[in-house]
Amino acid sequence: MATKIERLAVDGGEPVRTAPLETGYPGARLIGEEERELVLEVLDRRAPFRFYGVNEPDKVAALERESARLFGTSYALGVTSGTAALKVGLKALDIAPGDEVIVPALTFIASPGTVAAHQAVPVFADVNESFTLAPDDIENRITPRTRAIMPVHTSGVSAEMDTIMDIARRHGLGVIEDCAQSAGTAYKDKPIGAWGDVGAFSLQVNKIITAGEGGFVTTSDAAMFERAVRYHDHGNYRFGRMTIETSAPDDTMGDLTAYPPGQLDAFPGEVYRMGELAGALALAQLRKLPGIIDGMRHAHDTIKREVEGLPGVTLRHLPDPNGVAGVAFGLLLDDPANTGPFVRALRAEGIPARHVYAGKPVYTIEALQNYRPAVGELTQDYGPGLCPRTEAIMARAILIGIGPSYTEGDCADVVQGLWKVATQVLV
Repeated sequence: MATKIERLAVDGGEPVRTAPLETGYPGARLIGEEERELVLEVLDRRAPFRFYGVNEPDKVAALERESARLFGTSYALGVTSGTAALKVGLKALDIAPGDEVIVPALTFIASPGTVAAHQAVPVFADVNESFTLAPDDIENRITPRTRAIMPVHTSGVSAEMDTIMDIARRHGLGVIEDCAQSAGTAYKDKPIGAWGDVGAFSLQVNKIITAGEGGFVTTSDAAMFERAVRYHDHGNYRFGRMTIETSAPDDTMGDLTAYPPGQLDAFPGEVYRMGELAGALALAQLRKLPGIIDGMRHAHDTIKREVEGLPGVTLRHLPDPNGVAGVAFGLLLDDPANTGPFVRALRAEGIPARHVYAGKPVYTIEALQNYRPAVGELTQDYGPGLCPRTEAIMARAILIGIGPSYTEGDCADVVQGLWKVATQVLV
């Protein structure tokens, strides 16, 4: 794309746009009458608790059925947060103190933090240029204490799940997918959350769909589902509660089946039960997810087509270009020294760019550097140099946010801003 040389906004020139792009909070931006109607139904029925009350509740049960169907699993379980989903999912895999779980070095602290909360051991592996777990580094990190792998689908792009699952099966390891940033993403025509043994989704306010806070766990394994249910509800397994009628239209009811018959002994759990108010919000948002993804994916692909050949830049690798959620557009600068100036210049042009996690791997966070498990010992030193490939990638990695309602004009502004800045900052 040819563009005339214009003075950069960061140097006092006219910005590409002055009106802010509506990026971030994709689901929250589309909260409307559908959410209001379902929330008011909960209030009118005086049924805020998911299992019983003045009147029979139905929203969380409907969310679970529709989530399982949309994401291609047998079961789904509503919980209080994405972090709770990871914690409950790890319990579903029966992760115990001292067990090792392989986690990518590029992720939010919740991923390794939930492993540590189980008094297990996060073992960090490199990511590749997709910003997701590098399959070729996983086997380097496996030890006799390894019990599971936690691929993280980062900012709307799937990890290479077929290869990861092959490695896991060859080594007898469980797989828990961290889907918090990427609901609606697919890999090779299969939704994320259905590849691994367990999927963990977040409904926090800046995620693709939201209930303000909340999450859900997906699985097709009956025993893992029962363990998750028991752990999230004081060890209870309230068999049959998925059979209640819901207010959903006939074509979105899903399979009105009960929980699978119990097969485990009861054990003490915690409380991560989703309430009906959160369930109502989440249910309305879930029904909007396909449309949200279509809008963001179209904008993502439009921008991608127009910035091929951008000087000084390599576009983020997409393991499945057709399956991206489109919530962000990723690129890597050829020279890491340009990352800060490039981001600042883009932001001055009105383009919502950010340096991925400020260029710092998750293991550099002080809370993790101070972590010591009660059982066993760390097999890695959580400090700089642990995953050099990831550190090199993160020094150059940039994301540009995309909203569900981006117009062709919005996409054109992002493209213009990228060319304007790249041709002056990077050459």
